[in-house]
Amino acid sequence: MNCYNRVLEYITSCEEGMPIFIEEIKEYIIKFYDENDKEKVFNNIRAILNRMNKEGIIERAYRGIYYIPNEDVFGKMLLGKRQIIQYKYIMNKDGNIKGYFTGAKLFNEAHLTTQVPNVIDIATNECKKHNKYKNKNLNVIIRKPRIKINNENYKYLQLFDLIENKDNIGIEVDNPDEVIYNFIKENNLHHKKIIEYAMNTNNRKIINKILILVR
Repeated sequence: MNCYNRVLEYITSCEEGMPIFIEEIKEYIIKFYDENDKEKVFNNIRAILNRMNKEGIIERAYRGIYYIPNEDVFGKMLLGKRQIIQYKYIMNKDGNIKGYFTGAKLFNEAHLTTQVPNVIDIATNECKKHNKYKNKNLNVIIRKPRIKINNENYKYLQLFDLIENKDNIGIEVDNPDEVIYNFIKENNLHHKKIIEYAMNTNNRKIINKILILVR
């Protein structure tokens, strides 16, 4: 099977209206080729995706992001930014968490502020080479997490972000400690794990505050 048909095989296995990332396609395709041919194959994949885009098999949302559009009575539906953000930075398609919302959005959802941010901050494992950068297309700021994010620890890491408040977000409640403690209860966070993960972050401010909250 040639490279075009391999790519087509992967594309047709994807759901309509879901983002298809070029990195996923590369990971799938390279299994069928020698590692020495990697660069040549990857260049070929880009050319194939451009061709498929022109042929109407897929639509291009942004650079490196494609999709098979859903259709309604008005025609092809565009891929929403929310879906792209979800699967690019927050959760893999297999349901494994790799990121979480932080910054003003997190503080808003925790009821510590009424601020509604224009740009959303996300801590994600996908931020590998930079401490912080902005994706202007998706209007998000990507941050490197202190430790690798997974299904078990992401709520604990959100808790630590609430405590540290490194963005100096204005707190609009009189009882922030009570709100943070409610966050612990509502998310069923265990005191032992809170202390364990806090120690892993090696942040003295967080550790001291945690010892006060869960004593």
